[in-house]
Amino acid sequence: MRIAGLVLILLAAGCSGAPQGNVSSAEMSRPDASANVSDASSAPSTSAAPAKEAAAIAGKLPPPDTKYRYVGRWAATEQLCASGAWRFAPKRLDTAGEVSCSFDSVAQAPGGYDIQATCTAEAPPQPDTIKLRFAESAQAMLVDSHVLPPAGLIYCGPLK
Repeated sequence: MRIAGLVLILLAAGCSGAPQGNVSSAEMSRPDASANVSDASSAPSTSAAPAKEAAAIAGKLPPPDTKYRYVGRWAATEQLCASGAWRFAPKRLDTAGEVSCSFDSVAQAPGGYDIQATCTAEAPPQPDTIKLRFAESAQAMLVDSHVLPPAGLIYCGPLK
C-alpha cells in the first residue's frame, strides 16, 4: 500500500522535478558510509558501467537489463547526490544516516526486487524485507521497508 502511495507522489513530482520521499533532510544530509562488497562474484557486469554513467548524467534510471539495477548511489534529490546518497552494493546498503543492511537474499520481483536483509539502525541487527520498485515514468526507485523510511530515490551514478 505504501508503494502505491509513493508511486502517486512520484508521478505528481515527475511533472515538477525530482521525486520527493518521506526521508527527512537531516537524515539524508549525513555523510554516507562506504559500501563494502565481500562477494566479488556477485558484482554487476562491468559492461553496464558506461550505460550507468550515461544514465546518471541524464538523470535516468539504470537500464532494466542491468544485473543488479539497484546498485549505485541514490538520493531523494539531485542536490543530495553529492553528500546524502544511499549506497547500494549487490549485497549491502548504507544510507546517508544511521542505517546499514546486509542482503541475505535478493529475488527479482515484478517491477524490481524483494530483498531479505539484516539491518542495523542504532539498535541490534534485525531482519527486514526491503522492496525496491522502479517507477519508470518518474525515473525513480521506490523503497519500502520496516527499518528504512519509505522513499523515492533518483539515481546519482555508480559506486565510486
